[in-house]
Amino acid sequence: MAGNRLFTIAQKEFFDHVKCRKFLLIFGILLVVAIVGMIGGITEYNKNLDSYNQHQSTIASPLSSYMAEKPSILSVFSSVATYLMFVGGILGIAMGFDLVSKEKESKSLKILLSHPVYRDEVINGKALGGIAALAGALFIVLFIALATLLIYGIVPDGNELILITVFATVSFLLIFSYFAIALFMSTAMDESGSALIYTIIIFIVLSVLVPTLGSTTVTELVIGNPPELPRELIDQMQHSANASEGSGITVTFASKGNNGAWDEFGEKMQAYSEKRQMVYSTLALFSPTMNYDAITSAVTQQYSSRATVIGSRASTTTSAAFSVGTSGDVRLEDHLYPIIASMIALLLFPTVFFGLAYMRFMRLDVR
Repeated sequence: MAGNRLFTIAQKEFFDHVKCRKFLLIFGILLVVAIVGMIGGITEYNKNLDSYNQHQSTIASPLSSYMAEKPSILSVFSSVATYLMFVGGILGIAMGFDLVSKEKESKSLKILLSHPVYRDEVINGKALGGIAALAGALFIVLFIALATLLIYGIVPDGNELILITVFATVSFLLIFSYFAIALFMSTAMDESGSALIYTIIIFIVLSVLVPTLGSTTVTELVIGNPPELPRELIDQMQHSANASEGSGITVTFASKGNNGAWDEFGEKMQAYSEKRQMVYSTLALFSPTMNYDAITSAVTQQYSSRATVIGSRASTTTSAAFSVGTSGDVRLEDHLYPIIASMIALLLFPTVFFGLAYMRFMRLDVR
């Protein structure tokens, strides 16, 4: 019987959402920008793929072949992630900010609770209805995104489909996070206008201000500038470059006679990077947007071709090369292991705010 009441409330809330003009408007905007993002991403992917194929056909040496990286299909979703961070967050806010407050204003909440229905059934039913509507909207967006890939003749393999599923899951968690915040403010405030204003302020702080604090400039003010490359290593790199000039071979800056200097510099860079990561991870605990950005960047391989100069003892201190894959194959462990902490943090965020909304609603005075 209790399950039937919960399902009835959730069903009503779901249909109220999907018939609401604000939901349809924001969902339409999300759909349009997702399609535009997919088309832009596919165009860039095809351009990079043509460049890669051209490079492979004009290889001058085996070493230059090592430096080439085949683009990944997952990179297509990078633009979609950018749009989802903001439009998706707005969608979650729009669906949650007046779930409870509008019934306070209309006095319908008092009438509802006078019926044989428990408070936990009401708040859980409202949340489930909103979650179902959000999940349905996101499913349609990603279904059309995959259809767009197939239209352009791009077919993901099994591992890529798993990563696309991870992308969809964390996208839902991001939207649900802001929905949970809006729901909490809706239970805490007596008026929908106040709930909306406070939710938007929180959204701006979490999606703009906190990530700005995690930027390179601000981080360097906290932990200082990165260590500078010693002059002797710069001279050595210039000497190696001059020695190979005109040979047509890509240079790795080796230091056979000076591994100690590379070791020392590598250790300093590693320590500095660990400090930066600690600052970023601490800030990310307070921002679902930062966690989402970290996860989607890893999934879409946006960081796979960044230059690294951090050595790892004798094995990697003899070069300052790019850490780039050569085959373009997607390895799940390379994507998933680094983002486990971010996924846990992104999962905890909506859980905490929904728990706060639940407790607030259970103690709500509806006289």
